Amino acid sequence: MKKLIIILPRGESIKNFVYSGITDALREEYKIIFFSVVPNEEIKKYLVAKCDEFYELEEEHQQNKYANELLKILQIAHLNKLNSVTGNLKIVKDDLLSKKSINANIVRKLRKLIASFYKSESSLVKLTERFERANFKNPKVLELENVLLEIEPDLVFNTSHIHNLISLNLMYAVKKLKIKTATFLFSWDNLTSQGRIIPTYDVYFTWNDKIKRDLLKIYPTVKEENVFVTGTPQFDFHFNEKFIDSKEELYRFLKIPLEKKIILYSTGMAFYTPKEHIIVEEIEKVLRKIDDNLQLVVRIYAKDDNTAYYKLRDSNLNICVPDHFWELNHLTPTLKDISLFNSLLNHCSIGINVASTVSLDLAVLNKPVINIAFNPPNENIYPNDYEKIYEFDHYKPIVKSGAISLVRNTEELEKQIINYLNDSSYLEKERKDLVNSFFGNELKKDKKLTFVSIFNSLLK
Repeated sequence: MKKLIIILPRGESIKNFVYSGITDALREEYKIIFFSVVPNEEIKKYLVAKCDEFYELEEEHQQNKYANELLKILQIAHLNKLNSVTGNLKIVKDDLLSKKSINANIVRKLRKLIASFYKSESSLVKLTERFERANFKNPKVLELENVLLEIEPDLVFNTSHIHNLISLNLMYAVKKLKIKTATFLFSWDNLTSQGRIIPTYDVYFTWNDKIKRDLLKIYPTVKEENVFVTGTPQFDFHFNEKFIDSKEELYRFLKIPLEKKIILYSTGMAFYTPKEHIIVEEIEKVLRKIDDNLQLVVRIYAKDDNTAYYKLRDSNLNICVPDHFWELNHLTPTLKDISLFNSLLNHCSIGINVASTVSLDLAVLNKPVINIAFNPPNENIYPNDYEKIYEFDHYKPIVKSGAISLVRNTEELEKQIINYLNDSSYLEKERKDLVNSFFGNELKKDKKLTFVSIFNSLLK
């Protein structure tokens, strides 16, 4: 039986590939070896039972100073060539950060100067290869090289190309031994917002055809036959009754009356949407003007500091802010949290957010979506701007689809909420068209069968 190493470098990849049953299906065909983060002992026991061999990914990340410097120059050069809205915002933020000290400012300018010489894709490829080779003699890489020689895997699959800091030494060892590699492009915005893919892989899995086209455009050395559209497992949970509580169960947990309609607000990353708790307060004021039977429920972003939302919860009884149930170690969604999120999505009347992936979560369930495009009142959040977020490359098609309501002030917000409350079919056709154009046939396909079929073709 052929051996497949599956890297689980982040809690969300455990959700996508283990909780979903994909690794179970692959285990019927291959000997499965997990290299995984360990969020806690309970999850470790669960993972050990789901594979044939288990190795814990260690926190320590050794990278020599020369390689580290190459990486910083490489990422600047890549963002310069990419010239995306999110990439340019990152450059501006890093520039501002470097100005806090003279030395940091000088080093930053020097790196940008060197990066300016790497303008072509061929030069970026060579710099990437130089960076990878620079790590081949790291002590941890040499140790993992010996482990891999004992395992003799036929393929190594990294389930998240972007959350890979903890798995980089393993991947350098894999590259050094020239073992076949594959990776899943974790999210739809990663290509235009998260820097260069490090390291390079032999095979890539993408959410949809557009992301595949973007990958081939940004990385022209990648061959089209090595990119597979698989869909993403994260949306499958929304249709799985095992992970959806009844309305009565959800309302009992939230401690809200059954006659109230849930208006679900999902918070985003503070990096892009600072002071967002003020927006939540503004929404609550609008809801009170419309109908006292509208219940604002705030789904907090587990990866950020949510102190401001907890203070809101304590000071305003009209705002319901349920705790999240992530294991914060390695940012791992628990089964309980998956059920809470899916239940909120399924039982809400309207969803509101700032250019979040949750817009897609709502759309696949045919739920109305409102996007906030105005800044928190009386706050200076430069260089951020809520309205400019909708110019981000990955989100432009969502706005263009007309499937979401973009509101630029509280008056427009009030109008759109009333529209949806009066007519639940408002923009329904546009939502369905968006889902069809974004996911195609992949949304309803069995991801277990999809991945087994692809790996069978790769390892035949």
